[in-house]
Amino acid sequence: MMTRRILALAALAVASCAQLALGLPDLVVSQLEITPATPTNGTLVTVAATIENVGYSDADGPFFVRFAVDGQQIDLISLMSLGGGRSVERTTTWSAIAGPHALSVEIDGPFNRVDEADERNNTRSLQVNVRLAETVLEVLEPLRIAIARFDDSSGAGFVNVGEGVADALADRFEAIGLRILDRSELDAILQSNELNPSSRADVASAGRRIGADLLILGSVLDIGIQEGSLSLGFLRVDSASANVRLSAEVVDADSARGVAAVSAEGQHEGTTGFSIDIGQLLSFLTTGSAEVCSGELQVDRAWYNPQQTVRLGYRNDTAPAWFGIEMHSSTGTFLRWLGWEFVGTGECGSWFWDQRTASGLPISPGIYTAKLWDGTSYIDTVAFQIRPGIGLSTPDADEITVGHPDFDETVVGTAMGHAIDRLTAALLLSLEGVASQPLDRAAPTAMPSEETRGRPQEGQIAAILPDGRVAINLGASSGVATGDLFEVLEVENLIVDPQTSKILAYDVLSVKGEITVTEAREQVSYATLVGGFDPIIGDVVRGIP
Repeated sequence: MMTRRILALAALAVASCAQLALGLPDLVVSQLEITPATPTNGTLVTVAATIENVGYSDADGPFFVRFAVDGQQIDLISLMSLGGGRSVERTTTWSAIAGPHALSVEIDGPFNRVDEADERNNTRSLQVNVRLAETVLEVLEPLRIAIARFDDSSGAGFVNVGEGVADALADRFEAIGLRILDRSELDAILQSNELNPSSRADVASAGRRIGADLLILGSVLDIGIQEGSLSLGFLRVDSASANVRLSAEVVDADSARGVAAVSAEGQHEGTTGFSIDIGQLLSFLTTGSAEVCSGELQVDRAWYNPQQTVRLGYRNDTAPAWFGIEMHSSTGTFLRWLGWEFVGTGECGSWFWDQRTASGLPISPGIYTAKLWDGTSYIDTVAFQIRPGIGLSTPDADEITVGHPDFDETVVGTAMGHAIDRLTAALLLSLEGVASQPLDRAAPTAMPSEETRGRPQEGQIAAILPDGRVAINLGASSGVATGDLFEVLEVENLIVDPQTSKILAYDVLSVKGEITVTEAREQVSYATLVGGFDPIIGDVVRGIP
């Protein structure tokens, strides 16, 4: 009997709650449209949202309708009230920027002023792909554009800043149909030829070798973060505001002349998105740089907890050069290549390791060694320990790595995304103006003559990678394909054209061995050794029919 009464009371309570919910207002975005439906870059778009109260009682205001593009507010409209069963349309405008975007409308957020039957249905979004005008695309489409890694002048301490911004910009350009060359090929040419990535002339020289018409060089000028807090009644949420400033220059690859310069800024406010307190994050990012830049290869601490970011640095007291770092286990097993950095005299190169292998697998506690490589030999090493335990003093490496989805969701990542969007728009306008003017194009390369068409391909080893592969300065544009065989020659009296890097003459001393191509890119191919021998950078390679 008692059980029946309890069940009856429970049913009555559920029914009462349902009846109460039915008597509440319920605000939804029943329709979201844009005009024109397929906008092009620079078009003034009208965004229209139909706001409907599908509940049984009036929604007494005021409450707000928030319009946003890619999470950034573009308009906030106040509504005083909306009767049950009634609807109203509200509009705003947006100047379209080429690329994919998410338009969204949110009602009654973020403070939920109106008590509703359902608080989870207040948002509606629309995916929009903004195209370039056909006339503009016709002008820009033939151009081959190389985007160099951006210079990080911010001093903020985030990981992968220059590479991440360059890659994000390339993704936006490719999404709207522009021809963007592989940045890794540009980096490989710069490194293998000991060119300075901070020199416009050197980057232009490397750009010419991969067939670029235009180059985009840029800088991350500032990443500013201010702590704050968001108080919601008794709830206090850590928050921050972030401001990111970028600049970029368009360079004619043939003449190394700057033809346009633009800048952009992005801001965002909100919850931090970081796993630790923003004060701890700022302390982590802004301290330690001096500790690892006082001389030899160093880490910022003697031991780390699992998943903590390992910061490494090396001050170069010799001539400007390229340096890279290999990570090894205590048994000498190669784990990860952290990449090349060009370090000037008296300057400091910095690297970060997220405690993962080249396959992305986390490493176990133990002793690990970082080895500094200058392209010829190891010049310094440093060892450190990963201790068992849980690290709470530093953020997850993904959260501070520009370009990683976890970083993109933070307040800094969102501000960075806004800045890149605006830089994209400014660059497109500049590129359109540049492309409409004649550039100093070099004369087209002549087709091979009948006498030379049957000759074997000849090039040189441009780099030897830590994993044992060799890179040669011949790629798909030279007819190289995966599976091709080359013999590696020891030569003397080598003569190379300084303008084109074409081999003119040499005398063969011996055949060192053979290599087989495993990957052919446009201007560079990667190969593995067939048998055991010791190639060196500069060795001549000759195709085997």
